[in-house]
Amino acid sequence: MKFSFQIFQFDCEHKILTRHGKVIKLKDRAANMLKFFILNNDRILSKAELLETVWPDKTVSEQVVFQNISHLRAIFGNDAIKTFSKRGYQWQLELTEVTEQAEEVVAVPEPQAPASEESKTEIESSNNESSDKAQKNDAPTSDSTPEQPVKDSKSTTWLGILGAAALVVATAIWMAVKS
Repeated sequence: MKFSFQIFQFDCEHKILTRHGKVIKLKDRAANMLKFFILNNDRILSKAELLETVWPDKTVSEQVVFQNISHLRAIFGNDAIKTFSKRGYQWQLELTEVTEQAEEVVAVPEPQAPASEESKTEIESSNNESSDKAQKNDAPTSDSTPEQPVKDSKSTTWLGILGAAALVVATAIWMAVKS
């Protein structure tokens, strides 16, 4: 099965990722994780489930899950995989299944997230991303060459800057009111 999302296409059977038709090499475990996320995009996947599926015959720490999710977020953007506090992770990008026979494109429904968890999830996601970067020493090894991450678009960069500025202003107001 092949799926298309954003500027990417992923062949689940051969675990080949392309961006604008150019192949992006993925480490084997990252490709397995991406496949598992895509094929189960309609539900939240726990860390234990990811460990059992991606590392079935190995005993590894949960940190490898964080590291590989961080790696995939570096490629597809931070919004690609959403963190649900104490529950797991879910693929968030809209998928389109590409059929071989007629090159027909069939839309796959976007995952629905519980509304009550969204605000906690955004905070948890930010915390996990910070801890993901600190935990890269426990990354699984692979013979394949890592790909170059996709740079964030200008709009995503500006949203980050505006968000940081809003946080600074809110903190200043809070400190002024507190005094």
